[in-house]
Amino acid sequence: MLALRLSSCRHVSSVVARTLSTASEYKVPGTAEFFEKQEKLGRPLSPHLTIYKPQLTSMLSITHRVTGAGYGALLYGFAVLTTTPQGFSHWVNLAETYAPGQGLMIAIKSVVLLPLVYHTVNGFRHLFWDMGKNLKIDEVYSTGKITVALSLLITLAMVLAL
Repeated sequence: MLALRLSSCRHVSSVVARTLSTASEYKVPGTAEFFEKQEKLGRPLSPHLTIYKPQLTSMLSITHRVTGAGYGALLYGFAVLTTTPQGFSHWVNLAETYAPGQGLMIAIKSVVLLPLVYHTVNGFRHLFWDMGKNLKIDEVYSTGKITVALSLLITLAMVLAL
């Protein structure tokens, strides 16, 4: 009985070893046939974004990811500016020297602050979700609308105060 179990274990391990290529890709039997059939039927590899109707939830999710990545890149950019021979204060003084008029400055501040404020407010929304709150679909939509409204109000207050 033990010999039968050991031989079946060896069989399973040899099958698993054969299904893994050197590039660590899984080769599932029938995969090639599946993709050939899909190609003959004119089907895409996966549902494309163009078939979906934009929803508030998906747009807020995409915006949250983009603003997070954007501010991550901006943070690294500021870090690089601090390593220049002139230092970061040189770049701040340069920006102040060539600062445009008041109206344009309000627009620039808004463009810079709105994504940061939105990402922060939406981050708190995600923290509530992590605690298991506001997960019903109607609550998700209402908190999404509140997030957008709060982001706009906080941004406006910050732009006028700075």
